[in-house]
Amino acid sequence: MTYSESAESRADRAGEQSGDEWRTDAVGAGLSAIAYALLDVAAAIRENTEARQ
Repeated sequence: MTYSESAESRADRAGEQSGDEWRTDAVGAGLSAIAYALLDVAAAIRENTEARQ
């Protein structure tokens, strides 16, 4: 599974949460989705940098 797939999966999971008792899980899943998206961006930057050298 790629970072972008993980981010999308976790964002979907966060969006499915509802109610007060699920708020913490939703926030955690949302933050996890952001982290995976940032890892995907970092990988793209790294690949671009390597290609330029």
